Amino acid sequence: MKSGTILCPLDTVPPGTARGISLPGDAVDRPLDIIVWHHATGPKAFKNSCPHLGMPLETFPDRFLTADGASLICSTHGAMFDAAGVCFSGPCKNQGLPPLPIKIEDGNIILA
Repeated sequence: MKSGTILCPLDTVPPGTARGISLPGDAVDRPLDIIVWHHATGPKAFKNSCPHLGMPLETFPDRFLTADGASLICSTHGAMFDAAGVCFSGPCKNQGLPPLPIKIEDGNIILA
């Protein structure tokens, strides 16, 4: 995972939505699956791996949010995560999704 890697254009993740990004691995880094969530407080990124079993959160592409869009939800066991990535309901309560540092630059979401 290299600082400066472009994840996606900001406009492809409108406010209130989330999308999955997969970064291929190389000789140094392993492949990385990421959730980019454009929360009301701004874009956030987390490693797409539920702390309960290490499974990706979504069963269907880009289906990460609760019906009201207020939380991330794991489709495997229903764990729900707040904007900081901390589980507040489900089998991994009080555990968290690993956050990834990001910045917005030239209209893109970039690893910081």
